[in-house]
Amino acid sequence: MRYAFTTLVLATLAAGDCAADNCLRALRATQSPGRLGAAREFCATFTAGSVAATAIPSYALDACKQNQNGPLSVRLSSACNCIAATTTSSGLSVTAAPSNTTSATSIPVTSSSTSASASLTQACALVSSSSSVQRAASPSATPTVAAQLAHDCLNSVPLNKTAARQLVDSMVPYIEWQSDTAWKKNPPADYFYPPHDIFGYLASVKANLQADKYANEYEFQEDLYQVFARGHDGHFVFYPDALTKAFEWARKRSLVSISEDGTSLPVIKLYEDVIASPSTASVVTQINGVEASKYVADFIYTASFNQDADAAYNTMFYEKAFEAGGTGNGYFSAGGRIRYIYPGSNTTFTFANGTTLVTENVAKVKGLFSAVTDGASFYQRFCTGPKSFTSADASEMAEEEVEEEPQEDLAADVVNPGYPAPIVITSDGIVSGYYLNGTGFEDVAVISLLAFESESIVEFQSVAQQFFAAAKRDGKTKLVVDLSANGGGYILQGYDLFRQLFPSIVQDGYSRWRESDTFLAIAEIYSANSADFNAQTATSDIINQYESTFNYRYDLNLTNQPFLTFQDKFGPNVIDGVNYTEIMRWNLDDPLTTSNETFGLGTDVTGYGSRKNFTQPFEAENIIMLLDGYCASTCTLFTEFMRTQAGVKSIAMGGRPQPGPIQGVGGIKGAQILAWSDIFQYANTALRTASDAQAAILRRLTSYPINRASSSGINVRDNILPDNLNDGLPAQFVREETDCRLFYTQDMITDVTALWKAAAGAAFNGGKCVAGGISKRSIQPEVVEKRRTQTPTVKKPLKKRSSKKLAAEWVERHGRKAIP
Repeated sequence: MRYAFTTLVLATLAAGDCAADNCLRALRATQSPGRLGAAREFCATFTAGSVAATAIPSYALDACKQNQNGPLSVRLSSACNCIAATTTSSGLSVTAAPSNTTSATSIPVTSSSTSASASLTQACALVSSSSSVQRAASPSATPTVAAQLAHDCLNSVPLNKTAARQLVDSMVPYIEWQSDTAWKKNPPADYFYPPHDIFGYLASVKANLQADKYANEYEFQEDLYQVFARGHDGHFVFYPDALTKAFEWARKRSLVSISEDGTSLPVIKLYEDVIASPSTASVVTQINGVEASKYVADFIYTASFNQDADAAYNTMFYEKAFEAGGTGNGYFSAGGRIRYIYPGSNTTFTFANGTTLVTENVAKVKGLFSAVTDGASFYQRFCTGPKSFTSADASEMAEEEVEEEPQEDLAADVVNPGYPAPIVITSDGIVSGYYLNGTGFEDVAVISLLAFESESIVEFQSVAQQFFAAAKRDGKTKLVVDLSANGGGYILQGYDLFRQLFPSIVQDGYSRWRESDTFLAIAEIYSANSADFNAQTATSDIINQYESTFNYRYDLNLTNQPFLTFQDKFGPNVIDGVNYTEIMRWNLDDPLTTSNETFGLGTDVTGYGSRKNFTQPFEAENIIMLLDGYCASTCTLFTEFMRTQAGVKSIAMGGRPQPGPIQGVGGIKGAQILAWSDIFQYANTALRTASDAQAAILRRLTSYPINRASSSGINVRDNILPDNLNDGLPAQFVREETDCRLFYTQDMITDVTALWKAAAGAAFNGGKCVAGGISKRSIQPEVVEKRRTQTPTVKKPLKKRSSKKLAAEWVERHGRKAIP
């Protein structure tokens, strides 16, 4: 059979198939004439229609009761087809592991007879019925079906060639906003991934449509997805509907990559085996017949959002920060952009101890399959978009009011999964602080930053500030800044944290935009509408236009001075034949950007306004950044300030099993992302006062591609490092190796403090790195009276968010995390 059913059709579907889960297999094995015949008679009635529970024989009720394979009716439907069959089903060959090897506890999944294969035309109906049963049984759980079944369903969806061509054409004016297309096409020699001509690849997709090279909608959208996947850019993404709205692929096992002694190259093991029996967990040597590390690397390279190979490799494995940050157990099992790359029907693991394990891959059914009976109805359900889309839809607000009530101790309220009890933590767990225990670590504090996008900006700022103050008060002179699993977030949240640590250093923050005709039309209109601006009398619409990159008066130039004319800001600045804006920087003295609770952060950035005259809490030599490669977007801005301006050193964890230094910042280094709906909203706003010529340009931006995607993003702003102000190379393509590389070890899988101690030991105590090194610090520790011997209590700040609505305009201006 093409797929082994883990979840099966309803009992009323007579065309059910014999699956690996044959709960009546004992009847066939014993060939008991009376019972087998009776069972066949029962099954003939059962598969022909509904049967009351009281009419089901007791042996069937006992053998086929509801379990992880499905409810009673589903299991019986499968088993009855097995009884009726005249040949036995053949299973996948699995070598049993010795009893002392935990891999043996993994249950292999077998496949059923090929004679029972469901056709492509049935596949979507089978998914619909199975997911319906599962949702009814467990409404809060996401249904799953065999990966092969979902794959067959997708391949049954007919191609709408006219709509596909419309989709490709409608994407072009949005992709023109992508800031670094020229460098993706022609990257520097030390950039890992091959060149990618975005517009050229999109043109090839259109040519393939014209030449009828796609057999169905799924094949077309798989290829379309590669326009973005090959960009390896956490801000550049388009998730087409058929590919992403119905299913996500997943495996039943997770992986870890660990060094067995801390210095030897990492090996791969099953996470489940390491947790169950760490002393006997065997090394995975091959996956699907390919050397394990090569298989993992090659698979993630197909659609990683990391610009660095070692960072991409790391995302495939479990780590504590992924669990705490809600990322899961690593992308090998589920998640990431490869969740839309078909992994095959099963996964075969080969172990160093000579055993083999085969597990069936699954598809998470995230779409509702009501009324889906075949590929054509799948297209109608998932590929036609909403009936209408307006700018109001694009600017839909996430409104939430939070009362400003004092709370109890923060450490008692929240503990991140897998982490120790914190000294202080935000209510969403994004920021948390800890003290290390043990000889040599008495003066070390750790701040964990899982993102720069929090439920409350003010709380994020306040908790970080309180933790630094508490650490200093309690005699902590060294700081580990753990940025593991940090995908970025609000731009100025990163600026603020840097200025809390280094209040006297004015951050660079050099950036620029690529200019397309639609970009310039919006800039012309917004700049004209912002003339004679008066913040006291302006409408919210005009304030949003004034407080926008498209207004030449907004932002500061390279030397922190205002732009005086449209040409001063929008030039164009021509680099290799491509038009860009001039370099710009944020104006953090503008209260509408910072302290204003409607349009700004709701607080001043440290170093400005009411938050001047702060004292630096730690010496740069006594701070270490801990990185796992995931750091992206705002996180990369923060680390660049720390590295290039403050001189803070960094440690990178893990990476591919090969010697040498690696990068620690492996995510998108672009300075800002916009959703395609954001750009569409800008255009709609500008259309209200556009000239006929401007309107003709702006109408190139339509709602059609937005309707045809589950998510979309564009990196609109390049971050430019000081060393590249002359050549214009975006930070995305600058290789920056960390000062020290360490490997993950087995104890770090279950104890995050082991990770922190390894980093602190290498940074402050002369510990060895597997590549690079950090000289033991010569700075004498400050003499600070320790006022407490117990864990300090830090009072929770007001969770202040007032009644501000996070409108689309606000998010557009202040940023969001990279899109995994």
